[in-house]
Amino acid sequence: MTWLLALCAVTLGAALQRVTGLGFTLISGPLLVLVLNPFDGIVLANILSGIIAAIVLIRTLRHVQWRTAAKLSIGTVVGVPIGAAVVYALDADMLLILVGALTTIAVVIALTRRPMPVFRGTPGAIFAGSLSGFSNVTAGVGGPALAMFGAATKMPMSTFVPTIQVVALLTNALSVAAKPHMSLPWPLVIGAVCCVLVGLVAGSFLQRVITPTRAQTLALTLALLGSLAATARGIFALFV
Repeated sequence: MTWLLALCAVTLGAALQRVTGLGFTLISGPLLVLVLNPFDGIVLANILSGIIAAIVLIRTLRHVQWRTAAKLSIGTVVGVPIGAAVVYALDADMLLILVGALTTIAVVIALTRRPMPVFRGTPGAIFAGSLSGFSNVTAGVGGPALAMFGAATKMPMSTFVPTIQVVALLTNALSVAAKPHMSLPWPLVIGAVCCVLVGLVAGSFLQRVITPTRAQTLALTLALLGSLAATARGIFALFV
């Protein structure tokens, strides 16, 4: 039953990502954490998010802005080790609270589309990459910081999407490498990869029957409910 819930979360996250463009782990991460555990749930989310980034990048490689990707990646290389140190310093309950809190903040950021000057220029790119790397390895939600960078720099979507996939691929690879003590059963991993593919295909059909606005509302609602549930579970386990 636990595996079934995890696979449903993965399928739904991939489908809604196909419709709305929202981060896959923003939607599925909290649910994976609830049905697995804070450590392995985020590792699985990182693996699957990296696969999605690779699929998108293959189709959009020629539109990548490599200089921008390099600046963001510098920040990622800084942020991931710091986040990994935090992960290993916290116990399971505190890590669960951190995952829930960061995801909640990420949802709020996703709802706030006002450009922020702090994300502009080379320092802004490095700062965004650092935030993305830190939040990705700790909670699997590296996308919102990159989205804020895109909004601040007014990058066109035609170049923003492929450029961000380069960063996402690197970030998720580093995030997985930073957690060598993972204990994921291979049947679950293989099943989850298949569910990602099914979800992406389902999302293509879902686009025809639901507007992006409604799909985005559904995605953010699920992400918020999942993050609040994770936070509540961590607090309950900590004090009971």
